[in-house]
Amino acid sequence: MASQSSESKLGFWTLISIVISAELGASIFLLPSQLAHFRTLGLIGWGLAGIGAILIAIVFAYLCINTSKVGGPHIYARMFFGEKVGFFVTWIYWCGAWACNPILIATAVNYLMALTGDLPLATKLACEISLVLSLTFLNTKGVKTSGNVEMVLTVLKVLPLVIVPIVAFNHINLDNFKEMTPINLTPMKTIIGATILSFWSFVGLEGGTNPAGVTKNPRRNIPLAIIVGTSFVAIISIINTISIFGITPPSELENIGAPFSHVMVTLFGGSFDKLIGVLTFLMCYGSLNAWVLFSGQIARSAASEGMMPKFFNRLNKNGAPANALWLSSLGTILILFILKSPLIGDKIVKLLDMSIVVYVTLYTMAILAYIKFMRTNKIKSLSQMFVTILALAFCSLILFNTEKSHFIFLIGMIATGIPAYLYLRKGKAS
Repeated sequence: MASQSSESKLGFWTLISIVISAELGASIFLLPSQLAHFRTLGLIGWGLAGIGAILIAIVFAYLCINTSKVGGPHIYARMFFGEKVGFFVTWIYWCGAWACNPILIATAVNYLMALTGDLPLATKLACEISLVLSLTFLNTKGVKTSGNVEMVLTVLKVLPLVIVPIVAFNHINLDNFKEMTPINLTPMKTIIGATILSFWSFVGLEGGTNPAGVTKNPRRNIPLAIIVGTSFVAIISIINTISIFGITPPSELENIGAPFSHVMVTLFGGSFDKLIGVLTFLMCYGSLNAWVLFSGQIARSAASEGMMPKFFNRLNKNGAPANALWLSSLGTILILFILKSPLIGDKIVKLLDMSIVVYVTLYTMAILAYIKFMRTNKIKSLSQMFVTILALAFCSLILFNTEKSHFIFLIGMIATGIPAYLYLRKGKAS
């Protein structure tokens, strides 16, 4: 097993870029149109989603700083709720890390077709598989290499998101914000619906905890990175959405599939389809790189805790968990093939859209773990109690207001983990 030297570990700024990239995917290009359905109160929902995400990030920071270990929700589930709960939290977390990647991959390839034109189904599948294989290979070169690429991609992604609001400022029409709610929804239902939809933009906020074993000074850098990175994503997202609402009335915006393309043509003139296509591809590619990294590190950290087979904890000469990376990528490729099936594809896409339930459940487990830690250690910090309770209330709001059918994806993941758990327990007994 290769060891990790200090020079090959992730630094603070690299870690921030990974956190930002995990959250800042295609959603920022797609959500303004979807959020326009909720009219101006939808902006309040996005703001609440951002506040909720920051509260959850702070709870993860508390866990990293105050408990004996630094890691993702699966680590804390095992610490405070036992081996069985820890295993199933690990299983759904690892499966979620690679099973939901096809949405990013499909979006990246679809926007890339702005340059290439429409592609045959076989060619499109080949491009999608190439994305997975190229990023898996990149991550087998070590976290330092992957992290350096992520920093470059993050800068390229963030620049247009800073430029657009600045240029749009003098073109905003305040009359566009007069319609507060859609006709068929009450204000409360409007805000809750927009909050649930908007939280999709923050899935992955805990990602900075996953490479804890390959991070410099993790007890300092990880808490700072997840809080700063999530706060940045919240601010940049809401500013861009307000700018887009100010340029195009929400009643028109909800029927526009590419809101950024529309706004850039309005602001600068000409056709920006190809530029937006490249930018969205880079966003998806960067986010996918972060999630490939996470899938390997989740399995590796779980294996080191005895929650996954030792096979996942083996490192190559570059200090990367190559076995975990390649097996995760094979899972992603399998789902890519399933998505192309005319009989199953639509149902699988619907299940993948339910991924938010999986991650909010994981965040809830981490929050409950910290509540148990505070009770066990008799921590009486009012600020920590206040933040933790608010974070739990936010997660509960999403779970209680989500359609019950959306829990099918979560239940399916737990069911597939039962044979794996029995196999692992049998191996330990023998």
